[in-house]
Amino acid sequence: MSHRDVISTSDTSQEQDPQDALTRDVQADHVDYPPVDQKRGWQRLSPFWQNRLVEAGMILSLGCYYVAGNSNLGASRIFTLNPLLSLPFLLVFALLAWYRLPFAVALLPISIPYYYLKKPVYGQYQFELAEIALGVCVAIALIQLFFQQNTWRYRLSWREVRDRLGPFAIPLLVFVLAAAISVGIAFARKDALRAFREEIVSPLLYLLLAFHCLRARQDVARLLLALFASAFIVTVQGLAQYFLFRYTIAPDPDGVRRVHALFGSANNVGLFFDYSLPIGLALLISGHGEVFGFLKTWGVRIATGIALIPMLLVLYLSQSGGAWVAIGSATLFIVLLSLPVPSRKIFWLSCLGLLLVLLAGGFVFRHLIIDFLNRHLSVNGVSTFTKRLYLWESALKMIRDRPLFGFGLDNWLCYYSANTLCVNPAMNLRHYWVLYIPGTQTLTGLSDEPTLSHPHNIFLHVWVSIGIFGLIAFVAVLALFAWLFTRILKTLRAIGGETRDHLRWMTVGVGAAMLAGMIQGQVDSSFLAQDMAFSFWTLVGALLLLRVLSSTPWRKTQTRT
Repeated sequence: MSHRDVISTSDTSQEQDPQDALTRDVQADHVDYPPVDQKRGWQRLSPFWQNRLVEAGMILSLGCYYVAGNSNLGASRIFTLNPLLSLPFLLVFALLAWYRLPFAVALLPISIPYYYLKKPVYGQYQFELAEIALGVCVAIALIQLFFQQNTWRYRLSWREVRDRLGPFAIPLLVFVLAAAISVGIAFARKDALRAFREEIVSPLLYLLLAFHCLRARQDVARLLLALFASAFIVTVQGLAQYFLFRYTIAPDPDGVRRVHALFGSANNVGLFFDYSLPIGLALLISGHGEVFGFLKTWGVRIATGIALIPMLLVLYLSQSGGAWVAIGSATLFIVLLSLPVPSRKIFWLSCLGLLLVLLAGGFVFRHLIIDFLNRHLSVNGVSTFTKRLYLWESALKMIRDRPLFGFGLDNWLCYYSANTLCVNPAMNLRHYWVLYIPGTQTLTGLSDEPTLSHPHNIFLHVWVSIGIFGLIAFVAVLALFAWLFTRILKTLRAIGGETRDHLRWMTVGVGAAMLAGMIQGQVDSSFLAQDMAFSFWTLVGALLLLRVLSSTPWRKTQTRT
C-alpha cells in the first residue's frame, strides 16, 4: 500500500497558512474549550470553534446564494432579485473553500436535496445547487494544483487513485461507458446528455475529489454528518410546510396530504431519508467514544435522538410506505451489528430465526399487509402498488426490444406513454405502457399517470436506461460494496480503542444507508436521479475512504499498513 494511503486518524486544522488544513485538524476537533488568554476576536477562539465558524459560514453563504434571486422558490422580493446580486455569497463560499477545501468538499451533501428547484445563474441558465458547489470546489482544487503542483497537499498520482478504487475501477469504467453509449442512441439526446452530466459525471467527479481532499477520520465523519444534517434541514422544511403552509399541499385522490418539502414528490423525501437517516441511527445505536469534541457518548446520543424525532415525524407525514420498510430494515440491521455476537454461527442462526419469524408474521397478518400495499388509490380506485406491477411489465417489454444498450438516460417517457413531455410528430414512436389487464378490458391505472418518469424499480430503471452492460456494472458495484463492508468490519474487530469505535459507527451507518436505499429501490427510483446518484456515490466513496482509514487490505495476503 502506498504511503499516501495511510490517512491520519486524527483531525487537523489550525495554522495561519490556509493550505495547511490537512495537518491542522487534530488540534481543532479535540480542543474542548476556548483558551483563556489576552488575544482578541478570532485568535481568542480555540481551533475547534474556529472550524465550526468556518463550517457555519460555508453553509450560510451557500444557502443565501441559493435563496437570493431564485425565482423558482416563489414570487417574494428576495426571490425575484437579479441572480447576479447573489454572487457575493458564492464568493464568500469560494474564499472559505480556499481556506478549508476539505471542509467544503465534505459539506457538499448539504446542497444535494435542492435539485428540483434549480438556481438561476445567468439569463435562462439554471443549475442544481450541488453542481454549483461542486464546480467551485473543483475550480479551487485545479487552481491550487496549478500553482503548487507537486507540493499540493491533496495531490494523488493515478496509481494511488487506482489503488483506492481497487476492484471498483473496472465496473465504474464499464458503467460510465454504457451511460455514454446510451446518450448516442437516445431519442431525446439533449435530455440524455443533461442526465449524463447530472447523474453520472458530476457524482463521480465528486467521488474523485473526495478521494483527494478527504484524508482524516474527521473528514469522513464530517461528510456523513453533513448528509445527515441535510436530512434534518429537509425535516424543518417539511414541518413548516405541514403546519404553516398545509394548504399548499395538494391532496391525493384518497384525501391524504403528503409532505414533500422542496421535492417534487412525497416519495422523494423517503428516498433521501433512506440514504441519510440511517447514519444518525448508527450514531445513536452503535457504541462510540467522543465524536464532536465537546460532547461525550451520551451527549452525542441525546443530541442525535432529539434530531431524529422530528425526522421520523416527517417520514410518517410523507406516507412513503417503501421508506418505512427500508428504514425499519436498516434500523434492525444496525441493531444486529451492534449486539455482542459470541460467534459468527450464532449470529447467522439469529438472522435465520428472525427471517422465519418475519415470514410467519407475514402469513398471519397477510390481509393487513395487502391492505397496507393497496393504499394511495387513484381517481379510478387503483392502488399505487397495483400500478407498479404493470409498470414493471411495461419496462420488461421495453427491455425485450432493446436489452443490450437500452433506450438512453432520461428517455423512459419517450417510449413509455403518449405524453406531452417527449413529443416529436415526425417520429411514430412505439409506446409500451400496459393500459389494460391482459385478456380483459379492465384498466391497469397507468393511464391515470402518463408522465411517470421511471419504472419504479432500480434495476429495471438502469437496464432500460443504459442496457445490460450498465446493469451488470451497477450490480458489480453493489456486490463489491457488500464485500468491502464485511471486510472492513472484520478488520475493525482486530483494532482496539476509540479509533475502532469511530470507524465502526461510520461503517455501519454507510452500510445501513445503502441497504435502505436498495430496499426502497425495489419499488421506486433510488439511483438515476441527481440527488439519489450523489447520495449513492457519496456512500460508496465514504466506504472506500473508510477502507484506507482502517488499513483494510484488498487481498488477504496484502500487508496492512
